[in-house]
Amino acid sequence: MKETIVMAVKLSLICAVAAFALANVADVTRGPIAASQARAQREAVEAVLPSFVRLAVDTLQTDADQERIYFRGVDGEQTTGTAFKSVSGLGYSGEIEIMVGVDASGQVNGVRVLRHAETPGLGANYAAPPLLDSYYKGRALAGNWKLKKDGGEVDAITGATVTGRAIADAIEQGAERFAADEPRMPALVAPATEPEGNQP
Repeated sequence: MKETIVMAVKLSLICAVAAFALANVADVTRGPIAASQARAQREAVEAVLPSFVRLAVDTLQTDADQERIYFRGVDGEQTTGTAFKSVSGLGYSGEIEIMVGVDASGQVNGVRVLRHAETPGLGANYAAPPLLDSYYKGRALAGNWKLKKDGGEVDAITGATVTGRAIADAIEQGAERFAADEPRMPALVAPATEPEGNQP
């Protein structure tokens, strides 16, 4: 009986030490992870927007009391383009989050994958910027985003149709939200939140 109590106490101490260590590791890594995510988001915004001098951020409240964030590239008093995030739950291995950039004429200027868990060598290939640009860049944001296999106009990687559908779905959802939100965006350019642009 005594040995059982001793073993239970030792096990409890080990668990407590492990929990303390994990909590400290989480605290230490939280900052760098957040910084890395912010950097990846900024890089994606710069990649999908036409050239801009400064970056403005519009935060809009939805009827469901949620916030939607739009990144606007600004040159002088003109908006060169707008970028926004969108998510689809139709991925082969879960959610796919993307950043979409649209120019002032309403055409997609770029798409970048921010987060996915797709199969390496198949669906994960969609994360490659050249492939994304070849499939989506230059298309009208308000156009048909269904895959050719589904009667639409968008190509898909052979063997990764599910991932292609998910990205097309995310673009389509984002396009619908943007169309609804754009009239609510400030008519005048908001003060720049980032001093540096993405001009070459």
